[in-house]
Amino acid sequence: MNAASDWNTALPRIPNDADLLDAATKARKRASDVLTQRFADGAQPLNSWEKSPGALVTDADIASDQAIADALRECRAGGRIISEETPSTLSSDSPVEWLVDPLCGTVPFSTGMTHWGINIAARIGSTLAASSFATPMSGDAVDSVRDAPPSRNGTPLTATSPHNNLAEATIGLEIDGKDVWDRLATNGGLRWLAKVGEANSFASAAYPIMQVCLGRMAGVVFYRIEPMHIAAGALAATNLGIKVTHGNGAEIDWSSNDEIPIFVVAWDAVHAELIDAITATGC
Repeated sequence: MNAASDWNTALPRIPNDADLLDAATKARKRASDVLTQRFADGAQPLNSWEKSPGALVTDADIASDQAIADALRECRAGGRIISEETPSTLSSDSPVEWLVDPLCGTVPFSTGMTHWGINIAARIGSTLAASSFATPMSGDAVDSVRDAPPSRNGTPLTATSPHNNLAEATIGLEIDGKDVWDRLATNGGLRWLAKVGEANSFASAAYPIMQVCLGRMAGVVFYRIEPMHIAAGALAATNLGIKVTHGNGAEIDWSSNDEIPIFVVAWDAVHAELIDAITATGC
């Protein structure tokens, strides 16, 4: 019996990448349906609260999270869900870990802005095996498996950097937490921005990484971010030849769930300049 038929008849111990992608894509579509319907329904107010100081969560986050978990169970995906909202176990005999951010950009979503997204990635050990991420209000969805070109809305995705030098480039900047903002403002950690053509911030990870993957922005820098927010887009970016590193240029250890202090996603030439500029601050 092959792996594809195993997937449908008995929970496989190590499903193949195509099956993982199928599950991730179905889960992403289910979440997208839930969120777009809720976003369009302006008459239904969001219930919101802070799960920790400055960390907003709404009932839309929870509904999307549940839709993803249900879809993965229906696909017999197996493994463990590591979600921003409600971590859970699908089965104990699978090595797959699902890194999930069911609503990446809760603040813009809750205020009626469209730059939010969905992130779902399958990890086996230290390897990102498959992912699906989307920015539903722009109609963009990118699906990936390791070591293969990603697809955008079902067709092969190709893109190039819009700029090849930092002085002309638009760079995304995402900083998590007032304490991080205060520290960077005090210690000069953002001096590198003086070398950038323009910087934009979106309060989302999926949205700016999508813009980089589509060749609309040259790069994005995140301060203090967990892998569940970035893994799906990182796999797509890597498969496009985009550099995905720590702020010092080191490779990411995807086996860890620890926060990454500085995370950089950028096209090659701009990435080199970004790393030089960030490390020159000494922060």
